[in-house]
Amino acid sequence: MFPTVFYNYIIYERMKKLLSLSALLLSLSAWCQKPHDQYSLEAGYGMGISGHPTTVGFAHYEVGFRYMVDEFWGIKFDFGSDSFRMDDNPELGSDYKRYSFQGVHNLGRTLNIANTAGSNINLLAHGGLGYSSLTSVTRGGTDNIGNVIIGLTPQLRLGKSLALTLDTSYILNFTQHYNFDGQHPARPEHTSLKSFTGHLFTASVGFTFYFGKNGSDADWR
Repeated sequence: MFPTVFYNYIIYERMKKLLSLSALLLSLSAWCQKPHDQYSLEAGYGMGISGHPTTVGFAHYEVGFRYMVDEFWGIKFDFGSDSFRMDDNPELGSDYKRYSFQGVHNLGRTLNIANTAGSNINLLAHGGLGYSSLTSVTRGGTDNIGNVIIGLTPQLRLGKSLALTLDTSYILNFTQHYNFDGQHPARPEHTSLKSFTGHLFTASVGFTFYFGKNGSDADWR
């Protein structure tokens, strides 16, 4: 009798583990089928305001790719470009290129903006690190720079696959050697002096195009 009871107990335990594993797999399958995943392409055009010497350039453009892991968090890779020329001397200036990898937070969902400002309005926050190059148009040298970027992106949904955006970003450059006029801040005839911290501000109007079966769900669902 004891072997029979023991055998039945073993079968019972194995069945219980099998049922538990099946329930876990079903739960994982259901979670994986939730419409969290969202891919989008972003593009914008606007202006850049440089640090010292301060100048405004209306030649800023940016493009990016964003992936939302869930309804609150995502990542994106983006590229930005600016061209600065001095008003008092157009021959002085620089061309600025930026590549950044950033985290994205759906601030509108956290602040429940959809219920207070309308279901077609949203707000994203983003921030991260990257690489920049600053090329002097007079000296011909290229400054290799690390950057930190933070920003806010208000959104207006135009449809399932399209949104109008207004992006504002602040970029902090470290290990910068040239000013935005393309000259070294201390001695223009030398380029091997110590680096400094520079900054610029950008503002752009653009569009976000959502693709994939989930469209803009992660931003507005």
